[in-house]
Amino acid sequence: MKSLKHAVSTIPIPGAPPQLSRSGASVGLSFLDTALRLNHVRRLTERLSVVDHGTARRVTEVDVSLRMLDEAQRDAAWSARDLIGRDYREHGETPTSERAMWVPIARLSREGAAPSYITDGIGRKLPRLTQYETSRLMASGLYRLLRGILASQADAHLPNTDLSRFLFKIHEPRWLVQQALLTLLTERSSPTSEYSFAPTPNTVPGHGQQCREFALKLLNDNRDALVEYAELLDIAVHDYLFVVALDDTVDEHVLTYETPLHVRQHPGRLRDTLWRLTAARRGYVIGYEAKFPASLNSYYLVTQTSPEVNIAHMYVSTDSDEGLIHGLRADLSSLAVKRGRGDPDPNSTATHKIVELEAQTMLRNLANLLRRRKWEAGQANLQITEQTLPASHRLAAAATNGEAVLSGDRLDNSLLRNPSVTAANLEAAERELQETELGKDLVLVKSLTDHEVHAYWRRSGQMRADSGQIQVHAGLVLTDASDAGPSGMVVYAAAVATTVYALGVLLTRTLFPFGAHAATALGSISDGQSVITVLLLVPGFLYTRLALPPRRSIVGYLRSLTRTIGQLCIVCTAALAATIATRSSGGLVDVFLGVGIALPLLSIPLLMQYRQLRKSRFALTRIGAPKWVHNGSRAAGKPLTPNVRFFSSGSRS
Repeated sequence: MKSLKHAVSTIPIPGAPPQLSRSGASVGLSFLDTALRLNHVRRLTERLSVVDHGTARRVTEVDVSLRMLDEAQRDAAWSARDLIGRDYREHGETPTSERAMWVPIARLSREGAAPSYITDGIGRKLPRLTQYETSRLMASGLYRLLRGILASQADAHLPNTDLSRFLFKIHEPRWLVQQALLTLLTERSSPTSEYSFAPTPNTVPGHGQQCREFALKLLNDNRDALVEYAELLDIAVHDYLFVVALDDTVDEHVLTYETPLHVRQHPGRLRDTLWRLTAARRGYVIGYEAKFPASLNSYYLVTQTSPEVNIAHMYVSTDSDEGLIHGLRADLSSLAVKRGRGDPDPNSTATHKIVELEAQTMLRNLANLLRRRKWEAGQANLQITEQTLPASHRLAAAATNGEAVLSGDRLDNSLLRNPSVTAANLEAAERELQETELGKDLVLVKSLTDHEVHAYWRRSGQMRADSGQIQVHAGLVLTDASDAGPSGMVVYAAAVATTVYALGVLLTRTLFPFGAHAATALGSISDGQSVITVLLLVPGFLYTRLALPPRRSIVGYLRSLTRTIGQLCIVCTAALAATIATRSSGGLVDVFLGVGIALPLLSIPLLMQYRQLRKSRFALTRIGAPKWVHNGSRAAGKPLTPNVRFFSSGSRS
């Protein structure tokens, strides 16, 4: 609404009503409704291909069932054929295809919009509506919706009210709002900051300014009635709809499209360099965030890497139960206050029954939520113990065990009489739900096969009928798949040290080429060119025989330590060759000779330790899994910042 008001403030008042189609209004609203609910999408599959550091490719597959469209959505899909290509007037040509119907299959953030095409199951490219055409239809629908909301207000049909004048008498403010909606939805960009023009000296507000202020005042006065409309407008302004032409003689379609990913790497060159050197110890950590419709029943995430890399850990977590958690926390807090005041009036049967029913519903939801998390933990070979969530376990037991208390000579089955349903337990359970992130579910991939893994999420509980979205978090840890590890670099370092030592022995004619005697011999080398050739040629030739992966690849990132050690060995031999070429003093040559022997030898234990550390285990919570995974233990270790994060969209993801 802020953008709409800014557009009203800055757009010139049109001299005629903007061209908005009445038929297109119903189609535009139906498109928006279909894209929000996606009730015709059976399954959503995302395939991530991660090979190089900081880059990824995402291909999305959508299983569409046209028979799951309701009657209004089908009518809109058919009506769109007659509207598109007719310049949005009420008359036009016969549609070119009698079998095609326009169906929204996804909505994507404008920030991540890029030229893309959609293919069907046999690889054919499908026609897709342009965003300009879709936006005009939605602008028509959103204006009709705005007019309907305003017309439903109590004073809309009373004479001489602002609403009545706006809807039926004064045209310019209404045209201005229409033009503002059309501009917001059809322009490439939307306002990020407000601006205004300075008034001209020696002027007074005229009819145009009065109309503009009248339209703004009307939107401000009815902002309470337009709260949900503002949320819908926000989606329409910031998201693009993918509307494709599907053959209506076929009910089931499998569609594929590719969209870019937003990448956020760890900032800072120095720190990134240090991370590279320790990457083999902790693995290459990837974070992925995406959104999908809350009405979707199943979601697949397939991750592929190069054959040189193994996926050591992978999990998928969603916030599909966050709405339930929010309601449970509010109910627990409310019931705790009521329990703190004492039991309801026993003489008031209605009051007691209402509180009893509230407690039953709330604790059943809590018990079901705890059961789902326990089952998910069991699938991941984990446990949620009673010591972790004591209050939640006691309340869930009260709702599940069917226990009663004796009241005289009869059984009292009321939950409010259960000893576990106390104000202290209710308050403690409310804190546990927040602190342990019990609203986030978990899908842990246990069958990690080579360089491709599949994570399958399926809805638990009842399907949500709202138009919201579910946030997906995925964490991966990649490790080097080479069984040899750094053995090649160990051999190389030993060969370089041996070569330098052998040269020192031959030049000084002693097995210990250090000290005053060695310095004298090294200061008077007769054939320095041959020595320099050996120092530069042999280590360089051996380095080229190493099977080092490309530096930009993930396996190259994981082997950064071995690459760095190899380069340091070459630097040491080059420095020794430089001292000989410049005919430096024997003492200085002896020092560089020692460095050329010592540094490769000292790197060998480090490389052997590298092999042990690259198989180290760590807790899933370190890569972003929910806290309940490890019973809220803080001993799991500090969280690891991912080497790279991928987002399905920009800041709105």
